[in-house]
Amino acid sequence: MSSPLNQPGSPGMLRRSNMGQQGSPVMLRRSMSGSSGLNNLSHSGSFVRRNNDRDGMGNNVGVSPGGNNAAYRASLVSHYAEDLDRRRRAERAVEEIRTDGSMPSDNLKIESVELFPRDNAREHRTDRYEMVFDNGREIGSPSSMMMSRSMTNMASMSSMSPMLSMDYRSSCAPSTTVLRRGQPFFFAVRMKDRNFDPRRDILRASFTFGPNPQVTKGTKVVLPFRMTQREFSRAPQKWDMRLHQQEGFNITFQVHIPANALVGLWRVNIETTTTTPGARVDEFRFKDDIYILFNPFCRDDPVYLDNEELRREYLMNETGKVFVGTHHRPKGRRWVYGQFSDVALPAAQLLLEQSGLNPTERGNPVQVVRAIASIINANEGFGLLEGKWEGSFEDGVCPWVWTGSSKIFEHYLRNGSKPVKYGQCWVFAAVATSIFRALGIPSRPVTNFVSARDTNHTLSVDKYFDIFGDEMKGGPDGDNQDAIWNFHAWSEVWMSRPDLQANCNGWQAIDPTPPPHFWQKNSGGDQKSRGPLAVEAFRRGPSSVESVRRGDIGFAFDTPYLFAEVNAEVSHFQEDETSHWGFRKIHVNNYQVGRMILTKRPGADDDVSDADAEDITSLYKNPDGMSRYQKQGDFNYHFNQGMSSPYLERRDMRGGDLRENRDMMHYPGASVRRLSINDVNRKPWYDESRHPNDSGSSAAERVSAMNAARSVERTQPMFDNRPVNEDVYFDLIEQEKVAWGQPFNLQFLIQNRSQEMRTITTILSANSVYYTGVTARRLGRSDRQFVLQPGGRETLQVRISWDEYRDKIVDYGHIKIFAMASVQETKQSWSEEDDFQLEKPKLDVQIRGNPQVGQDCFATFSFMNPISVTLTECEFTFEGPGLVRAQTVKYRDVKPGEMISFAHKFLPRFSGERKLVASFNSRELGDIIGSRPIHVRD
Repeated sequence: MSSPLNQPGSPGMLRRSNMGQQGSPVMLRRSMSGSSGLNNLSHSGSFVRRNNDRDGMGNNVGVSPGGNNAAYRASLVSHYAEDLDRRRRAERAVEEIRTDGSMPSDNLKIESVELFPRDNAREHRTDRYEMVFDNGREIGSPSSMMMSRSMTNMASMSSMSPMLSMDYRSSCAPSTTVLRRGQPFFFAVRMKDRNFDPRRDILRASFTFGPNPQVTKGTKVVLPFRMTQREFSRAPQKWDMRLHQQEGFNITFQVHIPANALVGLWRVNIETTTTTPGARVDEFRFKDDIYILFNPFCRDDPVYLDNEELRREYLMNETGKVFVGTHHRPKGRRWVYGQFSDVALPAAQLLLEQSGLNPTERGNPVQVVRAIASIINANEGFGLLEGKWEGSFEDGVCPWVWTGSSKIFEHYLRNGSKPVKYGQCWVFAAVATSIFRALGIPSRPVTNFVSARDTNHTLSVDKYFDIFGDEMKGGPDGDNQDAIWNFHAWSEVWMSRPDLQANCNGWQAIDPTPPPHFWQKNSGGDQKSRGPLAVEAFRRGPSSVESVRRGDIGFAFDTPYLFAEVNAEVSHFQEDETSHWGFRKIHVNNYQVGRMILTKRPGADDDVSDADAEDITSLYKNPDGMSRYQKQGDFNYHFNQGMSSPYLERRDMRGGDLRENRDMMHYPGASVRRLSINDVNRKPWYDESRHPNDSGSSAAERVSAMNAARSVERTQPMFDNRPVNEDVYFDLIEQEKVAWGQPFNLQFLIQNRSQEMRTITTILSANSVYYTGVTARRLGRSDRQFVLQPGGRETLQVRISWDEYRDKIVDYGHIKIFAMASVQETKQSWSEEDDFQLEKPKLDVQIRGNPQVGQDCFATFSFMNPISVTLTECEFTFEGPGLVRAQTVKYRDVKPGEMISFAHKFLPRFSGERKLVASFNSRELGDIIGSRPIHVRD
């Protein structure tokens, strides 16, 4: 019997015959590759010219040693590589025919694999992910199993047994399978030419994860198919596969995903071979993506949340609010999370790869959220968003222009995973929430008003003033970076903490904002690459919120940092020539930091005001540290009273009691004995006269602070200060609501409560500031010295007009007020600070007609320019999940006092309750926000 290689017309015969011809190498390349390859290059005019430019010694004549030669060499490299690749492909094709002709395979041939994305998505509650939908065909329909897919066969020979044949297939419009771990899913295999025969055939499903999948690492799972296995037989924490049904050439399987499975992108391959020892193995590689997510619906998953209302809010809700502003008047800024958009999961997967988190750790929610927090921020080429808090944003997007996360993800994916410009803390928190929800982890953004950014690992934020009352940036040595932000936002994630004590389960704080000392130090551009593995300094959390409330700062991760953000003491120091170290302490305000901590209330939605705010200060601070909103019961009283269990989970999420001696990451000093209330009351630095009305709750709060303080030695002196005699009362009046463009007054009250005259020196000033507390420009100041009679009162006032501040306000319109005073006779000193934000108009959003899927719909955006300045470089940005993807539209200049109305057409894509979010921005006035709920009919 003759070999196929000797048959006329076979590739092997063609190759031999061509080699006998003159000029055969060129002819060979033509016949083998089907394209001219290097032959075209050698006959081109440029090639001839370059050859003619060489002298007899091979040197170039008339050709510069610069760009032309470099371009020529580059073209040679490219064409040689392409030509070599074509020749190797042709040789492999010849080897495939030789293999198939001489060693025919009896293995079962796979025609197609179907993962039923839509059907599985409904069972796994992932049917809202856009990636699940396929516009090319109906996923899961019977006809889909019969569809033929385009195929490219590539076979390779190996001298070692068994031999491997790989079959790559893909559909023209692939759908993505999105599953949750902890529950089973269905998939089907269609045979090509015969049924499965258990006496001769072996079939295995292989699931792989990451770049180097290994069975021993849990990144590869191989499940053999058995005709007799109709039920799952392995332990729930193991992968398993059973036969669901067999009809003709189709076999349907059900696969159980354990609740500890790795989260992210998986691949599935189907292997077929025979029962003959050493038989060849054929592998069908299913190219469509498979995402496996955390499962808050599964009791065995550490992220399990046993409350349907909370799951709807913290997992499934596509829009929400991030609270910004000041503690006097917080404002909920609407945000589109877009966790179900077609860019959310790819962005999350790519970020996990960039974070350097080992694939074997990606089933652990603690490590996953920690990795995401480290890579959300980017300052040296790695990460999602680059932070910027001051200066010009012209080379990127102003943080307040963003209306949602999807556009940020899209920029990131389109630009080769380069960081997107720019973000700030509330944007970082919102985007992190989007990623956590996309991965299946219940999450929410929270905002702490008057937030300490303590950079020297103490529980004190120190501010220094010179003898004239001006703040000294950086302190006396220039290296003090302590700061108080008007607000600071981070994310919370819901999970159990088996690495900690049982009472640490529940909400965990995770802060994706870069540490202040990093972005302040590197704002000048002198940055060193940190590489793809984020350094530890970029990680903040997850910290157990309950451990913060209790003052147990020895628990992982980064709990001291978070405790300081909500509990730090604020200290003011002023230059004093009589002091042995040059400064005297003039003010301590134990309750200024952490004035109020807000998030959006589950099930509530307010597009007009902020009645949907929930005050969660009591989760971070003991009752004495509650904000006035909680004491008045304005925010979600019934929720805190009736649904407290999700916040204070005491049991392991798998049902068992956790041991009290869990392994913990301890910080220096964390092993000392915890203080009791009796200890506090016995301490000499505790002055009963200062706390005549102390309750048990206030004592409990002091216990938390003292327990935390004992873990940080440098905080000890800050708690050992006795107050001086104070007989003059000072009060900085809270600022009333001030509209942008209107004047405002600062007021400072003084009362002499002694029986003697008092000589008083005062300073009252106002500055425009960034929301991070950094001073921008001075707006006004008043210095006075006067004598106040016994029992006398005095009111100091500073008036600041629109013309005085119109060109000095920055970004969000925050204004910082400082008041300082000293009494000559008693050496009493006092200082206070406060902040407020200029009010902006709301953007009114209206919808015309009755929105319907696939039908034109019109939205109208309108507002009135409140200032006496023409607005230039105007633009509207809007988006809505299921309605319209994020768009920015330029608009004309807006005259002073003008009422404008802008209409835009969009095409709703999905039915149900939707939300349209919009913003208006210009060079002179920005961050004008509005939103509107929309019901879309089918």
